[in-house]
Amino acid sequence: MDIQYVDTYELTRAGHEIRGQAPIDQFERLIEDLPDQTDTMVSWTIKGEMDSFGQRFLHVHVVAAPLLECQRCLKPLEWAVDSQNRLQVVNSEAALNVDDGTDADPDDAIERILGSQRLDVLALVEDEIILSLPYVPKHDVCPSLPEPLEEEPESDAVRPSPFAVLDQLKKN
Repeated sequence: MDIQYVDTYELTRAGHEIRGQAPIDQFERLIEDLPDQTDTMVSWTIKGEMDSFGQRFLHVHVVAAPLLECQRCLKPLEWAVDSQNRLQVVNSEAALNVDDGTDADPDDAIERILGSQRLDVLALVEDEIILSLPYVPKHDVCPSLPEPLEEEPESDAVRPSPFAVLDQLKKN
């Protein structure tokens, strides 16, 4: 199913779920600074919900595997993205930044988006992928680096202090 736009009000009111797939090369903002991508597909699901207080939410689930460049060895690195996010749909721009009155950790605060009768689904999916990427991508163990250098074994002998010479001068 090729869905480009959805009505967030209808989706949340009815509690519908939509899902789809798209080739990663359709996400231009995502791939503009990345290495050439393979024929990777991005899968997504968006489910609407309205709670008993009339608050609207979108549950967004995105699965992708973009190729990044390891910042240690500069080789391609496939980064698995499996992002699940809950977004509150609000009716006005003023409601986007309203403090809900809780002293909760800002990292735990629910993200808000502006409701729309024409929400671009692929832009929302692309945003979720971009937010899931590391600032500095690195392999756990780079496949192309040489063997790590062996550290010098620590000897049991006590090395003289470099300040011992000063101590001798002080005595004289």
